This record gives sequence, structure tokens and C-alpha cells, in this order.
Amino acid sequence: MRSRHVSTVIRRPPEEVYALAGDPERLPAWAAGLAAGEVRADGDALVVDSPIGEVRVRFAPRNPLGVLDHEVTLPDGTTTYNPLRVLPHPLGSEVVFAVRDAAGDEDGFEQDAAAVAEDLERLRAMIEGPAAPGHESPARPAVESRTRPATPADAAALGRLLYDFNTEFDAQTPDAATLAGRFATLLGREDVLAVLAVRSGDIGQGIPSGDAGVGAGGDAGAAPAGDSGVGAADEPEVGFALLTLRPTPMWDGPLAQLEELYVRPDLRGGGIGTELLTRALDEVRARGAAEMLINVDADDTGARRFYERHGFSDRDPDTGCGMRCYLRQV
Repeated sequence: MRSRHVSTVIRRPPEEVYALAGDPERLPAWAAGLAAGEVRADGDALVVDSPIGEVRVRFAPRNPLGVLDHEVTLPDGTTTYNPLRVLPHPLGSEVVFAVRDAAGDEDGFEQDAAAVAEDLERLRAMIEGPAAPGHESPARPAVESRTRPATPADAAALGRLLYDFNTEFDAQTPDAATLAGRFATLLGREDVLAVLAVRSGDIGQGIPSGDAGVGAGGDAGAAPAGDSGVGAADEPEVGFALLTLRPTPMWDGPLAQLEELYVRPDLRGGGIGTELLTRALDEVRARGAAEMLINVDADDTGARRFYERHGFSDRDPDTGCGMRCYLRQV
């Protein structure tokens, strides 16, 4: 039986996360895959209105180890065991749910894993966000933006954005002008694609943080504007995605690789990262691609959570085995 651990890191103490996640009254607020409506107690079990009808849920007894394992008895009488743990993490807590492919249904398994990832993201947002008593996430300016494929005329803006991206993380990088020259050449090729997010005007006060643009290599963000001579806040370009396309014998179209995805740090939280990723997927589909690959650092839980929330997986779809990226300097 295939099994996959789906997790999220929550910047709160394990005791706080355990108490909220194990509160029956709060289940409908985050566990949409389990509780779609009323939750009521019946002895040592909970009777829950779920998306598939009324189910009975029996959690492990309260304990100091963060164990929230639970049995779910479905309307047809089938009972499933669902391991759910709240573990200490250097940043606070890690919530881990084990998704199991009991039915041997590949599509259903992936859908279940994606649904669990969404549930855990809701739990994280509920605890870290403004709804958590005594804590507030920093506001971000609401910015209206649009996305479009970049052209060689956008090379200077892309060079500046990539320079900003690299310098935040002290990564070795050419200067913005050199990067711009390379973009001008690359964007003339059929196998290179960039998507640019352009600000079309500030539209209001701040919104809660929660959706960041994330570097495909596991990085997110930017530093002061590169060599442009203009402050980043004055620039209309607010983010970009860079993709390459390569041939594959597996299907007629290309295989897409997301090389970078970046949103200016002062504008994260407004959905620009999602807009860029969505547009990038649309563009590569239009070019006949059937898959998109992304490399993410294993310890970059924010980037991993972002991509998993949008349907990406670090498991081979055929075998369920974990996938790794190997690199060697040549």
C-alpha cells in the first residue's frame, strides 16, 4: 500500500497547534475533507457531516505527544485509520498527515493528497493568521497586477528582478546588466519562456500575508533593486517566472522546467505568485507540454507548501517513491 506524508510547518508551539487541531468545534474551519458541517459528540466518537455523508470519527485520547490519529467510519461501514501528528519543529510545529492509497486508485490517491495539503494550509493560516488570538500577520499592500509573456524588450526588467532575487540569498550572480543581456538573447529562443507580472495600480489597504511568490529552486524574495538606478517600489514589474522547454520521447510536446519564480517581497501575500504560476502552466500547456518540473530545496518548507498547494508533488506518479534532484558541476 502506498503512503505519503503530507506536512506543513506552523510557527506556533506544538501545544497550541495540538489544542486547536484537536478541537472538534474547529474541525469544519480547516478539515474540509472531513467536516463539511455540524460536528457533535456521541460517546467517545464524533458524528460529522462530511462531503460524502455522515461519518463517525474517533480520535486518540488526549496525550502530551501530539498524536491526533483517528479512525473514520464511512457511511458504508468501512473504517480507515488516519495517522496525524503534531511534532516539534525548529520554527514551531510540523503537522504531518499520512495519506494511504488503500484502494489502489492512483488518481484518487493524488486527489486525497492534494486535499490534505489544502486542509493543512487552512490550519496553518487559521493559527498563524489574524484569526489566531494574540497574533497578527503583517499586512501587505493589495496590488492589482496582470501577467503576460515577456519579450526581449523586457530583458532589462527581468535582469533587474533576477539580480534582486539572487542577492537576497547571497547567491553568486552576474550584475543586472549582464543578466539583461542574456535574457535578451534567451527570449528570442523557442525553448525559453518568461512570464512577467506587471503592476497596474495600488487598489487599497493591506491584506493578510499568506501567498508568496516562491523561487523554484527553494528561494523566495528579493533585495534592493539591482543596477537599475530606480527604486524597486517605482518599478511596474513586480515578479516573473522563467521556464525552459526541452524535447522528450515520452510525448510529442516538450517537457517544461520552472527555473525561477519570484515576487517582490513587499508585495507578497496578494496572490501574485499564484497568478504567475497559473499563467506559466497555461503557457506551457499551449505549447504542448504535459508535465512541469520544479526543483525545490528540501528544507524550504514555504516553497514546498506553495507548490503542493497548487497540485505539485515530490512523489513519482507511477510508483509513489520520493524523487530527488542530483547536481554536479561540470
